[in-house]
Amino acid sequence: MSSITEEIKSRINIVDIIGKYLKLEGAGSNYKARCPFHNENTPSFFVSPSRQTYHCFGCNRGGDVFSFVEEIEGLDFSGALKILAEQAGIELTREPKKEKDTREEIYRALDLASKFYEAVLPKFPRATSYIKERGITTQTVKNFRIGFAPDEWRATSDFLMNKGGVTENTLERAGLIIRSPKGVYDRFRGRIMFPITDSGGRVIAFSGRILDEQKGKTVGTTVPAKDASFRGAGLAKYVNSPETEIFHKSRALFGFYQAREAIRRLDSVVIVEGQIDLILSHQAGVQNTVASSGTALTVEHIALIKRFTKNIILAFDADDAGITAVQKGILLALSQDMSVRVVGLPHKMDPAEMVKKDPELWKKEVSEARHVIDFYLELLPKRYTDKNILRSKISEMIIPFVSELKSMLDQGHFVGQVAKILNMREDPIWEEVRKHGTGVSQNERVREKNKDDDIPLLSRRARIMRIIEGTLLWQEGLPSPGVTNGEKYRALLEKFREGEKEQKRTPQECDILIFEAETRWQGTQGTLQKELDELFKTLKEETIRNQFIKKMGQLKQAERDNDLEEAQKLLAECQEISKKLHSF
Repeated sequence: MSSITEEIKSRINIVDIIGKYLKLEGAGSNYKARCPFHNENTPSFFVSPSRQTYHCFGCNRGGDVFSFVEEIEGLDFSGALKILAEQAGIELTREPKKEKDTREEIYRALDLASKFYEAVLPKFPRATSYIKERGITTQTVKNFRIGFAPDEWRATSDFLMNKGGVTENTLERAGLIIRSPKGVYDRFRGRIMFPITDSGGRVIAFSGRILDEQKGKTVGTTVPAKDASFRGAGLAKYVNSPETEIFHKSRALFGFYQAREAIRRLDSVVIVEGQIDLILSHQAGVQNTVASSGTALTVEHIALIKRFTKNIILAFDADDAGITAVQKGILLALSQDMSVRVVGLPHKMDPAEMVKKDPELWKKEVSEARHVIDFYLELLPKRYTDKNILRSKISEMIIPFVSELKSMLDQGHFVGQVAKILNMREDPIWEEVRKHGTGVSQNERVREKNKDDDIPLLSRRARIMRIIEGTLLWQEGLPSPGVTNGEKYRALLEKFREGEKEQKRTPQECDILIFEAETRWQGTQGTLQKELDELFKTLKEETIRNQFIKKMGQLKQAERDNDLEEAQKLLAECQEISKKLHSF
């Protein structure tokens, strides 16, 4: 496999691949852009054509073209390999059966199942009539690979086992069959089938909508009274695949693969609830739409969306259940400094119904979506005319949103709006906002749940030392270094590290530090020694500042302990350190 990855790397250029996702600008011999993995106003994401690597100085993420595609697409290595192999014009040969990865077998089973559902759809006129009645065109059926699961006990599994060579064990692990005391049977029967894919287009699960809702049963099927699992499947309007090794509902968004390019191009994502809502939205031209499939937005959903845009537009039913369902997701998005707007849907009308009635009206409503807090501030007073109930609802629903806003100006604007609606002073409202903002913030909760996406926070002193270390490593490896007295600077750096735990760098870490320095100081060889002197001056100032902060903490503790002698001693030391600080 390593030979395949090397061949792929030899045929593609990391600049071309990353350039399809980000707007790159020349920066000497390298390229730069705003990092897609964290929020920033000034570009700190750099790509090196010579090294065929990327690195962000802001969040410290970096790697090769494979890690970039895995990260930005939310794929595992196999998914990234498939995408890059295709772009490199390399055909991936199938490994012998005994060496096939179990996960790849599951992917294959699901893909074959999707092809089976697609192939049999035209044979069932009632299914095609239903799709046509919902306003879905033939081209849309093809684009979203819509199919039909025959209303038979083992039609799908028999085909996959007999024609596709899929084992019963793989079918079960893929969530395509259910095992009962009497044997196994297909999970999906008599249903319109919607494949759920990952962001690379591979089928990872299914959502099946019942075709015949009469008496809550599938077409022509009598539900066995003693079979609870079958009865549940028969009664449900929608049946989704269970969680599997490759499908986690907290990470998957229906239609994301079809929407991702439009999301990036339009810099926004429209989130609807159901599959039909999404499909008809795409058909109407709003192709940056994804569906949550009835699942509340999760940390993983937000992380996936944020790789493409920070602007979310929600379209949901504004009844109590709809508001409750999206509230947590809104808090998560706001805590990640994302913009959240809401589409104003007419009472008891979902996006699919609006598109079918007037596609232009749907597009207009999406373009005129309002800030989520403005939306709530207009909705709640209409719904709750009793002032006491309204005050309680605003405290419950709106104040948490305001507390998550990063801009104090935005917070002040909405606090003023709330005060006006409740006819009261702003002070108690600000107190409520501060109360919701204390303790563990929503942003910290997101980071705790999503530690892989956490950004390492370095102190200013640590960042300066990192820059110096990388600069010295870079210069040491050059035939004609711009810094002629590197040994002196190295000794000085070690002096600043006295008393600290020794940190040994791996070769990979050293390579990253060199890349950082090379990129940072591109074209400044003539003034590099002056820059290094300034860095050491700043490092000295920051070290003294840290000493001052530490001494001040000790002084306050001595005062709390009523140790006057120690307090006077520490006060004198603080004054001496303060003089040093003012000398800079």
